[in-house]
Amino acid sequence: MSGNHFINSVLNSPVDSTPWDHQIVHNSLPDGFFKKLQQECDSLLTLDTQGELYLIMPDQLKTHGITLYDEIYDIAEHIYNNAKKLTKGLYYKPRWHTNRTVYAYISVTPPKPYRFEIHQEKLSKFWSSVTYVCPEINVGTKMYETKDPKTFVKESTWHPNSTFVFCGKKGITWHSYESSETSNRITLNFFLMDAQGGRYLI
Repeated sequence: MSGNHFINSVLNSPVDSTPWDHQIVHNSLPDGFFKKLQQECDSLLTLDTQGELYLIMPDQLKTHGITLYDEIYDIAEHIYNNAKKLTKGLYYKPRWHTNRTVYAYISVTPPKPYRFEIHQEKLSKFWSSVTYVCPEINVGTKMYETKDPKTFVKESTWHPNSTFVFCGKKGITWHSYESSETSNRITLNFFLMDAQGGRYLI
């Protein structure tokens, strides 16, 4: 299934240290699975989110016409089973939680003026991945040296089926994201987290 492909794609992608350690993983999901995911997420491009970020949790996928729960679960399970390789095997002194879980959802980011402002991952997260799904052209993830927008360094360019990966570090991994002015921005997100509270896939 898709989990093995995803893990191998991440493990074989180099870590870029500018402005802080991260990976851009190309073709991170198998072509057949990704094409179906894109097709099923197409209706989300015009979903009315009332101008707010909208998260579709695994148990809500079918409600939105997404039939890929088993494939998404398989990816989450592979992430869980390869947690040390994805973090300690690739990143320098990443955060770690022995009692861990995988948090997964499809994110629908509304068009401007909505913007998820510059932030760093909360301490319960120790590995993050965001796979760009649709539309074909949109805004990637913007990286900064500090919380000040003047310290913008670069953007992880939006390419469908590419994944932005990093291990959150306090005071370092500052980033933001937003959609374009024309449509919602759809991503598939996985996080390795401390297994306390929240709604989790595993």
